[in-house]
Amino acid sequence: MSAAPTAPAAQAAGAAPTATAPAGAPAKAPADERAPTAVPEGRERRPLFDNAKFAAVALVVCAHTWMPLVGADRTIAAAVLTVAAFAMPVFVTLCGWFAQPRPGRPVVDGRRLVAQVALPYVVFQVLYNVVGMVLERRAAAFSLLEPRWLTWFLLSLFVWRLTVPVWTALRHPLAVAVLVAAGSGAVQELPAELALSRTLAFLPWFVLGLVLRPHHLRVLRRPAARRCAPAVLAAVFAVLWLVAPKLLNPGWVEYTDSAAQLHVPYPVWLAVRAALGLLSLAAAAAFTALLPDRRTRWTALGAASLYVYLLHGLPLKAVQASGIYHLRVLQHAYTALPVLGACALTLAVVLALPATRRLTAPLVQPRTGPLLLPERKVGRGEA
Repeated sequence: MSAAPTAPAAQAAGAAPTATAPAGAPAKAPADERAPTAVPEGRERRPLFDNAKFAAVALVVCAHTWMPLVGADRTIAAAVLTVAAFAMPVFVTLCGWFAQPRPGRPVVDGRRLVAQVALPYVVFQVLYNVVGMVLERRAAAFSLLEPRWLTWFLLSLFVWRLTVPVWTALRHPLAVAVLVAAGSGAVQELPAELALSRTLAFLPWFVLGLVLRPHHLRVLRRPAARRCAPAVLAAVFAVLWLVAPKLLNPGWVEYTDSAAQLHVPYPVWLAVRAALGLLSLAAAAAFTALLPDRRTRWTALGAASLYVYLLHGLPLKAVQASGIYHLRVLQHAYTALPVLGACALTLAVVLALPATRRLTAPLVQPRTGPLLLPERKVGRGEA
């Protein structure tokens, strides 16, 4: 595009519940892809998810760090496109997984939406706009409904989670979500409000998370899948290296433009989007297959993924404004990728540390105070 597992903001980005699943616990597969009315709590807590969250968000930081140099070197461009192909899709899919209905909780939990998504969005929307005006040295009006920089994700997440009852009621929700995303390219121009272009473009990944079940993940844990994963990622990188010059338009890379805005016929837009979607699916599966499904030194950092995502834009914008990207040594892939990549990974780790979370909690987890009614238990019939 979140290391105390109980942090509310962590749950907004897909932090797992506190129950722990026994290793190797069997899971029943549904007859179709429709999400059931409730997902047992015990299945959800796996180190794989925290590992995936931190690895994905750390790579997002890397891609954003490399992004200003995509025009300087084709290999850098291919690296950014490759990370973009799977990092945010994996992150969004995990959000869908943890939005699956669970016993004892409403399908759409208004308290969680306000505390974990809406309030942080308002805080960072204001913060990023103020920082932007300072860096650009000019005042500008802004709207809370037009997300700036990284805040599009929170606004999209708010919309996705509001629509969970729709997707859980459909027989084939993933197919419908794909059709909705495909149809968005036919619109002349999507409004900037609600980050509508990205909300629709990433919708299938959120719905994929809603319909995934443990037996789907077990396929990726097979030795054959793990052996093939590096080759799949290498193939995706090779393909994107070949087409990189044609995909450097931000409208393609950032999923923000329709066919008309990109000045291509809708069938071409649809074909490119479909090809990118298949590449993203293959890369996301390979990436997940490579991740360990055991606790590691960085597993706990996965619960801080939302902190890393929301906070990393502030230092990156300051670095970009400093002019450091004009240094000649950073104009080549063999220097820019490792040097900036190491800096980005270090930044991700620092932002996920407990000390950083304590300092920045008022921003990422603002107190709701008198804004919300006291929490009450939800009966089985109300969920």
